[in-house]
Amino acid sequence: MSIIEAELEQPAAHLPIRVRLAGPRDLEELCGLLDDGEQAREQVLTWLETPGTTLLVAQAEEGVLGVAVLMTRLVPLTGAGALKIIEVDNLVVRADQRGRRVGRRLLAAAVEWSRQRRAVQVEAVVGEGPAKRFYENFGFAVANDRLVLAA
Repeated sequence: MSIIEAELEQPAAHLPIRVRLAGPRDLEELCGLLDDGEQAREQVLTWLETPGTTLLVAQAEEGVLGVAVLMTRLVPLTGAGALKIIEVDNLVVRADQRGRRVGRRLLAAAVEWSRQRRAVQVEAVVGEGPAKRFYENFGFAVANDRLVLAA
């Protein structure tokens, strides 16, 4: 059984959480996780319909608690083949569930999902602040080899 299918037990006061792949049936709950209600539906539909984008949701009895949006990128190698890189494009936890390790469980499932697909690395692009500390506490390290040009 993979981590994506496994039920993750929380402390006794909380219900178990299951991390699973999201699908169209999750549309309304996923929209509710995002701040911008007007554009949320369009954003979630784009994520669900875009090849190379995978959504993992943390599910409990009370519904969807959070989502991790993963984007797969192939980097060609000289000669033949390619390296697979997974980027955590977005990780959102329901406001009333923050501080209960839901985000950490989603990130652990995202890393395991990436390993199962033979990705060479998992990336997250974040600014300074709580998000950066969250990823660093998980074990992510700053890499200076990525160049970005604003379009």
